[in-house]
Amino acid sequence: MSAVTPRQNHTRVRADDSLGERIRRVRKSQGKTLQDLASAAGISTSFLSQIEREQAKPSVGTLHTIAEALGLTIADLFVAPAAGVKRTLVEPLAHVVRKDGRKALVYPGSGIRNELLVPDLKRGLQMMWIVIPPGEGTGDEPLVHEGEECGVVLAGEVEIWVGEGEAEERYVLSAGDSIWQLSTIPHRSRNIGDVDAIIVTAITPPSF
Repeated sequence: MSAVTPRQNHTRVRADDSLGERIRRVRKSQGKTLQDLASAAGISTSFLSQIEREQAKPSVGTLHTIAEALGLTIADLFVAPAAGVKRTLVEPLAHVVRKDGRKALVYPGSGIRNELLVPDLKRGLQMMWIVIPPGEGTGDEPLVHEGEECGVVLAGEVEIWVGEGEAEERYVLSAGDSIWQLSTIPHRSRNIGDVDAIIVTAITPPSF
């Protein structure tokens, strides 16, 4: 796994931008060409161009490498919270994130939706509400990042692979089942049921 580069100054994405438009906007603000970013992310220039134009469906792993190549996390590409969310200059004792005020990212083409249950990623814990449509998943490229994580399935049935090659392990989780692992171990998942799978995950430290 390559080291995460320091976050760079980048233009602020707009809530009405598509994911591809957000990637292009940040890339251009950093003075990077399509070839620059594609090379750093380990993908072809044509594939990156298709992603930016919403003509290709990148895996979750590919989006992680693109974000990393931009010096960002995927969370930096989240849209802003819903309008009307109150802000205060005084740090409260607790933070409430309303259902309609979650920061969210929908992976293009797959419909997989990730919503932050914490107000931001400046704390020591990241929690997400994840909705995976039937037949969809994180892709063949496994995810690898720092920390440890635990997820609990609230609805549906999910197939999870942990490890690689001969050491890979496969698990099938149903509603009420949970799984813990070190995030540094390659992992991927897929909805094998016929209804949306809903999963709540906790990751520390935040790495999304």
